[in-house]
Amino acid sequence: MLLLAAILVLAVVAFYWWRFGVWSNPAYSTSLLAALLAMLAILIYANRADRELLQGNVPTLVAIASDVSLSMGTAPDPRVNKDVGTRLERVQRVLLPLLAELDASTAPVMIGVTAFTSKSETILSWDDNLPQVREVVEYVLTTGLLTEPGSDLGAALRGAVPLFEILPEQQRDQQQNKFLIIVSDGEQTVTQIDVATAITELREIGVRIISLYVGMQDVAEGLAVYDDIGSFMGFDEVGGQIYSVPDPEIMQLFAGNDPSTGLFVNAEESDAADTIMNFIGVSASKTATGPVYLTLVLMLWGLSMAVLLRYA
Repeated sequence: MLLLAAILVLAVVAFYWWRFGVWSNPAYSTSLLAALLAMLAILIYANRADRELLQGNVPTLVAIASDVSLSMGTAPDPRVNKDVGTRLERVQRVLLPLLAELDASTAPVMIGVTAFTSKSETILSWDDNLPQVREVVEYVLTTGLLTEPGSDLGAALRGAVPLFEILPEQQRDQQQNKFLIIVSDGEQTVTQIDVATAITELREIGVRIISLYVGMQDVAEGLAVYDDIGSFMGFDEVGGQIYSVPDPEIMQLFAGNDPSTGLFVNAEESDAADTIMNFIGVSASKTATGPVYLTLVLMLWGLSMAVLLRYA
């Protein structure tokens, strides 16, 4: 866009230069030409400096730890609650728009993805290709992805630590722009790792925790069973019980009481993605600001030079 704008301005200036015979007046043609070239050089240098500053920015690091236990596949009775979807599908309706907003931003962003049940596994290490990350979140994160049964929220927190430990030293030591989005219904069936200790480990390396809770409190949710023609047959047992009971309290524990270091978000809320985006502090509205501003500056500069060439 800079090149096109510069060519347009130069074409306009050249037309005025030729049309009004400025070149024929040696009293000021040389000084105006020098001013023209100097202003163009300054604009190009300023744009290059802005671009280098943007590239040198510390990236925003967002790790996603998603629960993929069987309880995340539960949903309310589809005959009564149509198009609600499973808990994991409802979380995707938050994460996918969030990733789209992050991708629309000019700020450098890197995403890492882990999945957990009773243990945690890295699904995608740090990647700045957000469309690829979206595909992982949408198609790879599924219940049954990991063979270990149960759900251990402490393992989810501890499993995210290695993601931050493999970062380059400069990024690993930064005390800001590091976030962990832990996704779960809060239903913990296995306790192998102490949650409080795992939270402390993350806080010590500067990670702010976003607790993305999913689960309907007033509607029973179970693992739906369908017949061969897709008719709802009822709910299957999950861990010896028909209905899965979410636990928002433990998810609120992850966020803590300090709003500057943690955030609790209910995935059932329509503005969940925007709430997370605001907490992370990356604005998608910056996307078009730079090019538009630069084009307007170049056009104003060209108009000013044209007037000078005409009436100087």
